[in-house]
Amino acid sequence: MMKKILCLLSLALATGALASPALPSLPPALVERAVRTKAPRWKFVDHQRMREIPETFALQVTAAAAYQNPEAVVDGRSLATHLAEKLRFFLVTPEPYPDGSTREPESQGGIGGWTHDVAANALLLAKRTPAVWNQLSADEHARADLLMQALALAGHFCLDDDNDYYVLIDGYSLFHKSWNPNHVEGYVGVMIAASLYFGADELNAFFLQFDFDRFIARLDAANFLNIRRCWTWNPAIKDLMMKGGSIAVSEKQILAQGVITRGAGVRNSFSFGGDTLRQPWLLYRGQALRLYSKAVRTVVHAGPDFSSSLMNRASAATVSPWEGQMGMLQEFESTDWDGMRTSLAYAFEGAMIDIPIATTLKLLGEWRATEGGDVVEKRMAVGMADMLFKAREGYRSYSQAKPREYWWEKDLEPMGADYIVGLWQTHFAPPPPPSR
Repeated sequence: MMKKILCLLSLALATGALASPALPSLPPALVERAVRTKAPRWKFVDHQRMREIPETFALQVTAAAAYQNPEAVVDGRSLATHLAEKLRFFLVTPEPYPDGSTREPESQGGIGGWTHDVAANALLLAKRTPAVWNQLSADEHARADLLMQALALAGHFCLDDDNDYYVLIDGYSLFHKSWNPNHVEGYVGVMIAASLYFGADELNAFFLQFDFDRFIARLDAANFLNIRRCWTWNPAIKDLMMKGGSIAVSEKQILAQGVITRGAGVRNSFSFGGDTLRQPWLLYRGQALRLYSKAVRTVVHAGPDFSSSLMNRASAATVSPWEGQMGMLQEFESTDWDGMRTSLAYAFEGAMIDIPIATTLKLLGEWRATEGGDVVEKRMAVGMADMLFKAREGYRSYSQAKPREYWWEKDLEPMGADYIVGLWQTHFAPPPPPSR
C-alpha cells in the first residue's frame, strides 16, 4: 500500500497533475524528505537566539509543495495535513521548556531573518491554501495572525525609512539596515509576506494603532514567551517602539560601543528605500538586484598575500564556467569589519534567504517578469550556478581577516542547501551557457 501511495505521489508531482499549470512541481524525493523532517522551533533565552536551519528550509519545501499539490499523499497523509501539523508545532507550545523558552520565532529582526522569513512564507502560503488553512482552528488562525504581526513589527523597527537603529529589537544585538544582504533581506521578506498576508492598508493601520502593553498581553495569552523575552530584555524597547527616540550600543559589545542611533518607532506607515507595503515586488527586487550584483570572479585578492581559489575537489578547473557573467552573489566580493571578504559560506547565506522569498512570489503570481523579474532571474541563474560550482570544487575563502575553506558536503549540505537548490532548480530559469 505504501509503495502505491508513493508511486501516486511521484506521478502527480512529476506530471503536475495536481499542480498549478504555470509552474513545475518539486522533485518527489525532496518533498518526501522535507515532509519527514521534524518541524523547526526557535527560542530566545538571555538575548541568545536558537534556530534550526535545515528544518526551516524543509518547512519551506513542504509549504511550497502543499500549495501546489495539497492532496498529494506522503506516509498516508496529505501534504496539506503535513504542513498544518508543522505550523501547529510552533504556533502552539503547551508548556514552556525548562529554560523558559517556547517554539515560535522570537521576532528579533535583522539576522533572525535567516529563518523567520520562512515562517512568514509558510503562514502566507498556508492561508492561501484552503486545504491547509481549514485544518487549523480559529485559535490557531489567531496565533498565526499574532505571529505575523510580531514579525512585521520587528521588521518595521529595523528597516523602516524613519528608523536608523544600530540594534535589533532585543536592544542589544548589533545591526544596521545598510549592512550585507544576510542581515537585511530576511526581514524585507517578512515585510513582503506580511503585506500579502494582511493587505498593505490593514497592516499599516495595525502599525498606527499599535500599543506595546496590549500586544505583550496578547503574547502572554498565546504563550509566545520567546517574543516576549526578546522584546522586554531591554526595557528601553517599549518606549522606542511606541514613541521613537535614541538608543546607544551596549558597552559590552565588541564593536561600536556607545554609538547612538535614532528612530521614530513603529506607529507609522512602513516604507523601506521609499518602497511601501503596496509595492511588495519592488521591496523584493531591490534586495535581489543587490544580492546578485557582481560579475563572476574566481580569484579575488582579499587580504595580505591571499587570493581566493578553487580547491579542485571535482575537477582541475581554475575559474568558474560563468567567469565574467553578471549575477555573482555579493559576498564573493564584499567587505566586513576587518576589510575585504570573499566567502562561499556568506554567499550561500544570502542565497538561502532569497530563494524562499522568490519561490513564494513565483507561486502566488507576484513575480513581475516585465518589471525586472526577467533580469533578476537571469542574474540568479548565473549566481546560483557559480555558487554551486564553487561549492562542489571547494572554495578557499577569506573573512574576518582569516583564510577559510568551504565546500558543499562539509558546510552547505548540513545547512539544508539541497532544499534551497531544489527550490531554485524547480521554479527558476536554468543556468546560461558557460563563458567561452
